[in-house]
Amino acid sequence: MRLVPAALISLAAFAQALAAPPARIPVKAFFSNPSVARPALSGDGKTFAFIFSNGDKQAVFSLGVAPGSKPVALAKIDDPETRLAWLAWANANRLLLSAESRNPFSVGVRSRMRQLFGVDRDAKNFGWLGKNWERYGQQQIPVIYQDQIIHWTPAVADSVLIEYRSPYESSPDVMRMNVTNGRVAVVQPRSNDIQDWHADAEGNVRAGEATTETNLYRLYARIAPKDKLELVIEHAIFGDGGPTFAGFHADAGKFYVRALQDGRAAIFECDILTRKVGPEVFSHKQVDIDDLQRDAGMDERVVGARYTVDRPEIRFFDPLAREQYSELSAEFKRQLGSEVFHEVVSQSADGNQQILEVSSDIQPPVYYYHDRAKWGLARVLESRPGLGPQNLAPTRRITYQARDGLTISGYLTLPRGVEPRNLPVVVNVHGGPWSRDLIQWDPEVQVLANRGFAVLQLNFRGSTGFGKELLEAGYREWGQKIQDDITDGVKWLIANGTADADRIGIMGGSYGGYATLVGLTRTPELYRAGAAYASVTDIGFLISDDKWYDWGYQWHEMMVGGERGDQDRLRQTSPLHNVENFRVPVLLGHGENDQRVHVRQSRRMAEALRKAGKDVQYLEFPNEIHGFLLEANRVQWYETLVAFFEKNLAPRSKPASP
Repeated sequence: MRLVPAALISLAAFAQALAAPPARIPVKAFFSNPSVARPALSGDGKTFAFIFSNGDKQAVFSLGVAPGSKPVALAKIDDPETRLAWLAWANANRLLLSAESRNPFSVGVRSRMRQLFGVDRDAKNFGWLGKNWERYGQQQIPVIYQDQIIHWTPAVADSVLIEYRSPYESSPDVMRMNVTNGRVAVVQPRSNDIQDWHADAEGNVRAGEATTETNLYRLYARIAPKDKLELVIEHAIFGDGGPTFAGFHADAGKFYVRALQDGRAAIFECDILTRKVGPEVFSHKQVDIDDLQRDAGMDERVVGARYTVDRPEIRFFDPLAREQYSELSAEFKRQLGSEVFHEVVSQSADGNQQILEVSSDIQPPVYYYHDRAKWGLARVLESRPGLGPQNLAPTRRITYQARDGLTISGYLTLPRGVEPRNLPVVVNVHGGPWSRDLIQWDPEVQVLANRGFAVLQLNFRGSTGFGKELLEAGYREWGQKIQDDITDGVKWLIANGTADADRIGIMGGSYGGYATLVGLTRTPELYRAGAAYASVTDIGFLISDDKWYDWGYQWHEMMVGGERGDQDRLRQTSPLHNVENFRVPVLLGHGENDQRVHVRQSRRMAEALRKAGKDVQYLEFPNEIHGFLLEANRVQWYETLVAFFEKNLAPRSKPASP
């Protein structure tokens, strides 16, 4: 990994990213690195920085908000395996850059690390902020988990609070780091096996969360910064869903927690001294509450709660915040021509100047500069110029009944300009399975819809965000009831006439790839083709590969299975052990350096399919992770995937009439 000053970066490529795509949008327009990303506003609100990409080359520019300002080149990356994770201003002059690269200290696991660099707004004093790290006066220590900033400490000049985890220890210290020279001093030593520390709005470290080896959740907290940390909450992780930390309260004697209310995560207050949870702050009858919504100012006061039914939403408690948000929403709809969601991604120290990210299912992210004191609004950056709502396909919510009566929700995206009857369909299965789909900007969905496919996404049992009942209904149901939910969704789409039963494909990554392959073996008559990336192909092998995937025995026993006596079930739901059931073409892909699911999973699957004489295509990407790091690999995979479905889901040729 090497970051270098960018005094010689050419700005010629900056304008080249603005070309409009043709009607049939090239795959690269969806899956190239976004032309701009991660905008960050300086503390004084006068300058913002952003990442500009030209292929796998990344550069950092700054731009003044005043009219007529010109971009200033600050830094660039010349190693394609190193990616910038985020940018943030520590003060009005100093920009921090988090760069992710391969971890040279990992043993057995191809993990990645993040390190911090700093540069001044005039492109001077560029450098890595770990070279001066020493611990308690001893020798220099490896700095591989350096970007976990828990407070920006505007009241303490030129410093931030960061968590530091040694490669040899799981519990971090909290350190104050000088953002100019990188020197650090411990302000909160590791304690009580706490893995995550939290600082309040004033920068005082007053809470910490721990997970024990016996799967207990513990929350430690204190009222005053110099008080002793006290155990406030303790409960079993696999219990009734006890409260977990959600944020600090304006009253130092309280904090907010997430806890179950009618089986769904809600926000409550909690008293530190009495340990009493309550009263309830906000809950929703359909979904879990995601997080608190705080004001962008320095006091970080709570003004609402965030949740997702189908799209990200905010329930405001503060009338002024609600009014300002509604006015902005109306203006964005007027400018962009459709409903969008917007959120603050960066702000000045006083919160008056902001950078807003605006997006929707048919609107790739665009960024606005907002001066809420003067009510100024200006569109400043676009992530994918040329991709606009007029060429993209809206997504809508669907619901259906699984065979055991459980109601499953999902999303259907129909291609533009065709009658929604007897369409070719691609079922896009989300990963996890402890994750969920929602209506948002999704290039996978849009590239398929642009090629004439309807896209079906399902929040099957085991998906998160919909409460404890749906989540736990997916425990130990890999390849079984979870798969039934997917099958039932496909049959529902056929029964209502939307899908052509002879032209259905299935795809997914990680768990979604596993579900794809299970679908091709368990209900092979339902699909014409399937594509799986970074897929689990044998659960037993995944669980036993402890050197690669150590997730704790109780976790996989409770949520997946695998204890003694369970091997027959895992084998029955293993695509690798059911190769003879494959009937249709299969596309497999995997990154050689996948840090989550070992590439051996796909290698063994491809070899078994070839030996059985099945139609299989396998792409393995050097230097690639669980997902995609490099633009060329990402574009190659999706160009191959689109061509694969266009070929295999084409109408069958009809025999000539006698």
